This record gives sequence, C-alpha cells and structure tokens, in this order.
Amino acid sequence: MKTIKRIGKWLLIVVCSTFILLSILPYLIQDNLSEAPIKPFPNSEYFNFNNTKFHFRLFIPKQIKHKVAFIHGLNGSTFSFRNNIDSLLSINTLVLLIDMPAFGYSDKSEQANYSDTNKVQAIHFLLNKIDALTNQNGWELIGHSMGGSVIAQLASAYPKQTRSLVFIDGIPFMTHHSFFQKILLYPPLLKWADIIVSKISFKKNTVKKFLSSAYHKEADDESAEGYLKTFKIKNSGSSIFRMFADIGHSEINDSIINSLPKLIIWGKQDNWIPIQVGSKYFNKPRTRTLLIENAGHCPMETHCNEVNHAITNFISKLD
Repeated sequence: MKTIKRIGKWLLIVVCSTFILLSILPYLIQDNLSEAPIKPFPNSEYFNFNNTKFHFRLFIPKQIKHKVAFIHGLNGSTFSFRNNIDSLLSINTLVLLIDMPAFGYSDKSEQANYSDTNKVQAIHFLLNKIDALTNQNGWELIGHSMGGSVIAQLASAYPKQTRSLVFIDGIPFMTHHSFFQKILLYPPLLKWADIIVSKISFKKNTVKKFLSSAYHKEADDESAEGYLKTFKIKNSGSSIFRMFADIGHSEINDSIINSLPKLIIWGKQDNWIPIQVGSKYFNKPRTRTLLIENAGHCPMETHCNEVNHAITNFISKLD
C-alpha cells in the first residue's frame, strides 16, 4: 500500500510539473507570424461588424442577372474559389467571396467575435449593402465543407434573401454549444496553437501533402503557396481555437432548407467528409446532385470545369 501511495505521489508530481512546464514554455518561443497585408488582392475590401473585421472580394459584371456568395470551409479562404469566378461572370453573375474570421485575411485578433451567429449577421449586413446597388432579388449561396453549415444558417435566419443553396462536399451540420469548449481558450494552449501553425506555415511540402490529401491528387506549388500565405498571419492558430470555442449558437431550420432549390456537389473520393455522410441529403425535396468520380474534398479547385458547368446550369434554370 505504501509503495502504491509513493508511486501515485510521484506520478502526481510529474503530471503537475509537466503541466506547469507546458504552460510556461510557449511564452519563451517566438512564433514568427506577421501582420496581414493591407491589400492581399487587387479587389480586396474590408468591413467591420461587431468589432470584427471581414475581408471580401467582389466581382461585378457589366450587367447583373444573378448574385452569388461563396463561403469557404475549414482552413479555406477566398483563394479556394479562384477557379469558379469567370464562368459565373460570363452569365452576368455578381460574385462575392468572403473570408470568415480566423481564416484568410479576415480578423484573427483576440477581440474578434468568432461566433457563428455573428458570422451570419455580418454576411447578412454585407449582402444588404450590395443589394442596395443592384435591382436583383435573392442570392445564390454556395458553401464548401463547413461553409455548407454557414449558408444553411444564413438561409434559416434570412430566407427571403436566399434564392438557392449549393453545397460542395458539405451539408448543414447542426452543432450545439458546450461549456467545455471554453477549455480551448486556455492562454498557453492558444500560444501553442500559434507556434505550431508558425512551424507548419513556412513548410511548403507539408502544406502540399495536406492539400494533396484533400484534392485526391498531387497539389501544385501555386495552390500550396495560396494557402500558405493566409497562415503566416499573426494569431492564425489561436484564432481557430477561439472560433471552435464559440461555435454552436446558430440554428438551422430544416423546413426552410427543404423549401429552397438545392444543388449538392460531392467528390466520390472524398476521404475528409465521405460521400456516405452527404448521401442522406441527396433525395431531399428540390435537390439536384452531381457526384464527381475522381474528385476529393475540393472539386471546385480540382474539377472546376464540371463544378462550374453544374453551378451555372443550375442557376440559369432558376429563372
């Protein structure tokens, strides 16, 4: 019995010492992350909503017949939709790309509001601003991966502003906020997140492997560099932890989602969110599907011709 108590005592000392060391160590390591560029793209714009800065890009055709808003997924940004703009402009579609807080060139600060409720309200605010410049009613909302939940939340909150929904390798996941998510806000953990992201964000080969897994094919240098740039920004790791700590507040109204025209695009070789996850949505009311044989998790990047044709055809037939 004495031996067991002695071992338990030493284990407790080791655990406590390790915890203290890991809590102090990140403050002694520099993360080498830098400030975000003022103008990452020629048409980069920003707006502030609820103490949070949002980066967006707007592409306006000479004549506006449709309006599309793209919402990226986890670790994505406006860069993720670089291959989908021209085809929409060719059918007189205004194209809006938005970076969600914690990603791309939107807010990554400690003071930002990362809640899904704030994202939805901020997007609605921006759409209203753009609506004031056009005579077209309703938006086609396109969400990739986790962005699928965002557009579902947006449509649920503002159905009159939504004309149709396009889900790319993502569906309306419903999440509920938990008190235990606040553990992610433990300051040393946030510091470690920035350090780890810093070490990865300067290694192109690491990012290429990550992207190759998502693409289900070898990622090229241009793709890797495009994603790398957004993770060299200060607070790139800690902001993602802050986002997950505050996720799960917005609601999704299934009756509203079922009432809207929908297009679901999915890569059959998606190992990140397997096709079986989305299959239960394929036969929902007013839903069309496109399953791409050799595509992975990001068909809008790797199989852009098929994706662009499906989206433009879908939008055109809504008239």
